Amino acid sequence: MNSFFVDATVPLRWGPHPVVGIPRVEFAIVRQALREKSGKAAFFKVERSGEARLLDSREMHYLVDLVEGRLRNIEDAAEQPFLDRLGTVARAIRDGAAASGKEFDRVSASYLSGRTDRRGLSYQASKALIRGLKLTGLGRSGSRETRDPLSEPGARCFLSTAGLHYLASSKRSTPLSASISTVLHDLIPIEKPHLTDRSHARNFARDVEWMFNHCRQIIGVSNYTAQQASLHAEGLGLEQNPRIAVSQLGSFLKASMQGRELEPVPSLFGRNFALYCSTIEIRKNHILLLKLWASLLPELGDRLPKLVFCGRWGWMYDEVKAYLASHPQLAEHVVILSDMSDAQLAWLYRSASFGLYPSLAEGWGLGAAESLDFGLPIIVSDTPSLGEATQGLMPVCPVSDMEAWRTEVRKAATDPCWGDALRDRIRRDYRPIDESAFAMRLLSLVQAEAPLEPSIAESPASRPEHTAGSSAPIHAERQRLKGMSFGKHRLGRWPVRAAGSGLPASSP
Repeated sequence: MNSFFVDATVPLRWGPHPVVGIPRVEFAIVRQALREKSGKAAFFKVERSGEARLLDSREMHYLVDLVEGRLRNIEDAAEQPFLDRLGTVARAIRDGAAASGKEFDRVSASYLSGRTDRRGLSYQASKALIRGLKLTGLGRSGSRETRDPLSEPGARCFLSTAGLHYLASSKRSTPLSASISTVLHDLIPIEKPHLTDRSHARNFARDVEWMFNHCRQIIGVSNYTAQQASLHAEGLGLEQNPRIAVSQLGSFLKASMQGRELEPVPSLFGRNFALYCSTIEIRKNHILLLKLWASLLPELGDRLPKLVFCGRWGWMYDEVKAYLASHPQLAEHVVILSDMSDAQLAWLYRSASFGLYPSLAEGWGLGAAESLDFGLPIIVSDTPSLGEATQGLMPVCPVSDMEAWRTEVRKAATDPCWGDALRDRIRRDYRPIDESAFAMRLLSLVQAEAPLEPSIAESPASRPEHTAGSSAPIHAERQRLKGMSFGKHRLGRWPVRAAGSGLPASSP
C-alpha cells in the first residue's frame, strides 16, 4: 500500500489552458511524479472543505493527459467562430475541467468573448455561461475514492499551494496524521504587503501560519527564499520549527519545446524588440520601463527596440494604465501580449534583442531564468533572488536607480558587443536546472525518512563578486526583524537555520 502521496489539486483546478507562474511549477512536480518508473506515488486532491481523497481512475486519466499536454488548450485557434470556441470549452469541461477553478473560468471567458482585458458585458456573460456548464455536472464521475492520505500515520505527503490554502481556510474535522511537506515560493505578501492586493495578503498570511504550524518540512525554491523562511520561523517562536530545505527552481519551458516548432508572433516578426515576461502588476515594476522608454525615445529614436510586455494583467496596475494613457507617444513603441502559447513564448525569448526584469521582489524569477535558457541576455534588478536565478551572470541595476537602467539599456540598444559578450557568457558559464532535476530533488526531500544534513548551498549568485546575490540582504533583514513583535513572541538573535543542499545544476 502506498505511503507516498502527491497533491494534484493545482493542475486539476487550473485546467487545460496555458500554464504560467506557480501553476507551471506544480504541473512539473506532478508530471515528474507520474513519470517515475517505480510508481511509488499515489495522487490526491484537497477539496474546499479541507478533506482530501485519492483520485479515481477517470481523474487519473484526465490528470495524465492534462500535465503531459495532450488536451487541446483553451485559447488555441482563438480566431475560430464562437460556436467552435464554445465547443472547445465544453469538451474541456466534459473531459474533466468541470472541477477546475476560477482561473479556468476567466481564461475561457476571455477566449469566448475575445476580451483579453477581462472586462465588459460579453466577458461577464461568457463567464456566467461557463460556470453554468460546469454546474450541469459535465464530466463528473459517479464514484469517488474515500481514502484520505493526510489522515494516515506514517504517510509522507507533498501538499500543493492550492491544497494548503483549502486546509488553512477550512475547518477540517479529520485529524492530520501524515508527515506533510510543501513548497514555499516566497514570503512577499508578508514582507512587502504594499505590493499585493489586501485580501490576498490576508489570505496568504493565514496560509503561511498554517504552513509553519502543520508542515514537517518547507521546501524553498531558492536559497534566498529558504533563508527568509528561516527568519520567519524563528520569529514565530514555535516549539518545533519545520525543517527548511531547498530545491532551486530552474525553468522548464525550453525542455517542453523539445521536438516542437516555435511559433512566431506576427506583429513582431522581423522587428527589433526587448522583452519583459511577467504578470503585469505593481510588484513587477513595469512602470520603470515605461518611464525609461519615454525618456530614451527622443535620444535613440529608431535604435530603441520596441518594449514588449508578455503577461496577463494581474492586480494594482492602475499606474501602468494611467501612464500609457498620458503618454500617447509610447503607443507605437510598447506592445502588450497576453495568453501566449509555449511555442510563441519560446519564439519571443529566441527572437528578442535582450530581456528586462526590474521586479521589486521575487522568490525566484522564472522569466529571468527562462531568458538564459534560450541564450537571451537580460538586465535584472538587484532583488536578491534574481541574482541567484541568473547565477550572477547578468547585469544588475538597483531597482530604483533610473539612471543606472538608462545607462544599461542604452548600451544594450546601441552596442552590439554588449549582447555578444553576454551571449558568450551564457553559453560558457550558465548551468540550467531542468524540470526533472528540480522535481525529483523536491520529491526525494518529501520522501526522506530523516532530515538531510543541513546546509545552504552556495549558488554562483551568492559569491562575493556578485552583489545581487550576496548575504547583505539577509543581514539587513535580520536587523530589521530584530526585536520586532510576532504575536506574543519577540525576535532576538539567531543563526540562519538549516536548509537542504542546493540542487546541482544539470548539464546543458
